[in-house]
Amino acid sequence: MDLGTNSLKIVMADTPSEAPNYEKPDYKGANLTTAVVVGKGTVAGNPTVDFVFEDEDGQKYVAMLTAGLIENLTGAIQGMKERAG
Repeated sequence: MDLGTNSLKIVMADTPSEAPNYEKPDYKGANLTTAVVVGKGTVAGNPTVDFVFEDEDGQKYVAMLTAGLIENLTGAIQGMKERAG
């Protein structure tokens, strides 16, 4: 896995029935337990957010998103809200 990835595929779905199903055994659920905001998290000095997840077995996972990715997600969410009116 390339931990330096700075792009994200965003899938838009209007309803839960149109959204992907995340079922076992392909997917395993985990709870988001912590979000760590790092002011100078990238080599260029831009902010990042580390999301820490824990599954039912106690295994921990981390996903790091750059501020740019989060801003893109925020824009997508805002667009969906505007479409829903």
